[in-house]
Amino acid sequence: MKKPVVKTISLTLCALLALGGLGGTVYAMNAAGSAAPAGPAPVETGAESAPSAGERNAKDETVYVLARADGTVDKIIVSDWVRNARNVDLLEDKTGLSGIENVKGNETYTLGGDGSCVWDARGNDIYYQGSIDRELPVDLSVSYTLDGAPISPEELAGKSGRVSIRFDYANKQYEMVDIGGRQEKIYVPFAMLTGVLLDNGAFTNVSVSNGKIMNDGGRTIVAGLAFPGLRDSLGLDRDALDLPDYVEITADVEDFALETTVTLAANGLFNDAAREAEGNGKLDGLDDLDGKLEELTGAMEQLIDGSSRLYDGLCALLDSSKELVSGIDRLAAGAAQLKQGADDLSDGATRLQAGAASLSQGLDQLAGQNDTLNGGAAQVFDSLLASASAQLKAAGVEAPELTAENYAQVLEGVIAAAGESPAGQRVAALKGSLDSYNGFYQGLRQYTAGVAQAQAGAGELNQGAGSLKNGADSLSAGAGQLYDGILTMQNGAPALIDGVTRLRDGAMELTGGLKEFDEQGVRKLADAFDGDLGELMDRVDAVKAVSQRYNTFSGVSPDMDGQVKFLWRTESVERTD
Repeated sequence: MKKPVVKTISLTLCALLALGGLGGTVYAMNAAGSAAPAGPAPVETGAESAPSAGERNAKDETVYVLARADGTVDKIIVSDWVRNARNVDLLEDKTGLSGIENVKGNETYTLGGDGSCVWDARGNDIYYQGSIDRELPVDLSVSYTLDGAPISPEELAGKSGRVSIRFDYANKQYEMVDIGGRQEKIYVPFAMLTGVLLDNGAFTNVSVSNGKIMNDGGRTIVAGLAFPGLRDSLGLDRDALDLPDYVEITADVEDFALETTVTLAANGLFNDAAREAEGNGKLDGLDDLDGKLEELTGAMEQLIDGSSRLYDGLCALLDSSKELVSGIDRLAAGAAQLKQGADDLSDGATRLQAGAASLSQGLDQLAGQNDTLNGGAAQVFDSLLASASAQLKAAGVEAPELTAENYAQVLEGVIAAAGESPAGQRVAALKGSLDSYNGFYQGLRQYTAGVAQAQAGAGELNQGAGSLKNGADSLSAGAGQLYDGILTMQNGAPALIDGVTRLRDGAMELTGGLKEFDEQGVRKLADAFDGDLGELMDRVDAVKAVSQRYNTFSGVSPDMDGQVKFLWRTESVERTD
């Protein structure tokens, strides 16, 4: 299952450069183990355009380490790009390489005994490579386990199970620097980026410590990042700030085989970051970091306290919401009763209005006969009074004409004058007859007056019943709307409880997260610096200085700028049968 090495290296480097953002010359290594530019001319990723005349010449060096599957070094090849910024004809260089070969042009060189190398550059940049036998600044070792047991890569080939591949990096490049009156090891801050391509047909459930995983469907790209020695250089406790010095990949594997892995080591990441920080004045601003840490610690306490109060408030709101739901249930029951009563009232008002209308209509008809009844009764009374007056005259009794108003008085006088005589007695009888009719007449008048009053009252009752019906109808409609609204509120109550419950749970998670962030982040950061950043800044300055001084592996002329990166390629692990 031999794969094209160039494609493997290119894909892995893309992942590494995307992860680390490192500038540098990108080369490809061919199967024979030599190094050559990956195109017409090496391209420095992230670099500016070619330097103009008057700038310092510079050497961009890439050290290729060809290693076995366990990291053991087989061969070291160094590829140099000497940028002739001043366009000089004779370009003075310094190198410890042997077997130097111009890989891009036909310019020649002359070696001196002190490692000096003068190129007949004729104004051109020089691209050359060679080999060197020198200890690397960083050791890479790769170890393997199968189902938890250590195993060599050769034994692991073709086997299946739970496999771990661990890349350990040991930084050996340091300087002794005075820190607070003590001699301390300050390591060159190499960033180690390891990239591995895994076939998804063989590797599943892939995880990585200190790295990232990218999957294109057919393959999984694993990219890990470590900073060996940096934590020691900064004098930080592992519990306070963990800067990893290894990368470990774990996966379930069928028929184990591993393509070439690539590891890039460079201190350019730190140098670039330091230059940017200096340019922005950020390093100077770190002097005030003590106070900022105190402010951050205080702010975290306020955040945690506020989130705790928020949680307590939401708990109280949840309890109140449950009481509210109970009240809504009671309100819904009352609203149902109100609606039923309002409906009954509306039905009764409808019947009352119908009865009042019928009563008013009947009394209207009855009252319409009042004048006729009263007039007829008055005529009869007048006739009776006229007949009585005629009888008195016929009996020779002198008396005024009788009227409804005076008959009683006139006849009482006649009776008194006649005494017990027979005449005094059809007079007494006459008066009795007239009194009886007068009683009927007066009763009739009272009756018709009562009918008229009843008629007026019935009209008012009819109007009132109409108003009552309209009001009852409105009350019924309003009670119905109230009941529907309360039902909607009642139906929404579970969502209210659920929402408040989620808010409470979220507030609890927020409080827990803030406490964890405070304990694991802010507190550890504050404890790591122990309230004093002076020594840390001294160490940062020392790391920066040591890093800037380490700019070559094979040598560089004193009047040249330099930068160097290391690229390991481990051999693939394949079945031999």
